[in-house]
Amino acid sequence: MFEKIAFIHYCTQNLEQALKFYRDILGLKLLVKDKEWLEFEVGGQRLALHRVDLMPPRPEGPHPYGAMIWLEAQPIEKSIAFLKEKNINIINEIEIFPYGKTTTFKDPDGNLIGLYEPPSKE
Repeated sequence: MFEKIAFIHYCTQNLEQALKFYRDILGLKLLVKDKEWLEFEVGGQRLALHRVDLMPPRPEGPHPYGAMIWLEAQPIEKSIAFLKEKNINIINEIEIFPYGKTTTFKDPDGNLIGLYEPPSKE
């Protein structure tokens, strides 16, 4: 069901500064850029940066300012059903974006873990 890490993301308050650092200084290949999201390729893995001032607060409080793992889940609905069967609380409803579907849950230490379903290729 969970076969690979979809991407890892960090939060940033200044997307343009982050772009200059990761692309221009570190030399990472830019894959995606929009008003709230940057995504780079790093050795076959994706590293993303998300603008935190645009992120809505979650029911348990503000989004943490740290790294977060995202697991690719296809279909995301099946993965959510699996987690619920294991009594794992899904924090928010599925959110749909041009870049895919997302939702989050917590591990036993309270760390957020994201589920991500890429957009269909149709």
